[in-house]
Amino acid sequence: MSVLLVTFALTPTALATEETSATPESDVSIQYVYINQASTSLTISASGTATVYGYVQKTPAGKNIYLTSTLQRYSNGSWTDVKSWSKSSSSSSASILETYQVSSGTYRVETYYYVSGDGGYESDEIFSKTVTY
Repeated sequence: MSVLLVTFALTPTALATEETSATPESDVSIQYVYINQASTSLTISASGTATVYGYVQKTPAGKNIYLTSTLQRYSNGSWTDVKSWSKSSSSSSASILETYQVSSGTYRVETYYYVSGDGGYESDEIFSKTVTY
């Protein structure tokens, strides 16, 4: 049973790669050793100001956090990067909250996070819901 529990704890859940809610209050529960929770969101105002949010919280076993949130635009059948922001921290969490002026189109945020610990590291990425402006 302990081997099964450890294997499950180190295996990324399918939920971590699905779209998350577009509100910063929605978190993805991560079943990791070093990563406690992560979330990302995108809102675009009526004037075209995109607000990009990314967040990760480490467990007490985690040491250092690296976080990158990338605003992406859907064009010609694929997603292309528009603008990226990064943050690193050794505190219990790290977040990115940035704004960027966009033109009409369909957008999402990809947030990649990496947390190191004494026994290695854990990383994953999550995506916001798409927003059309």
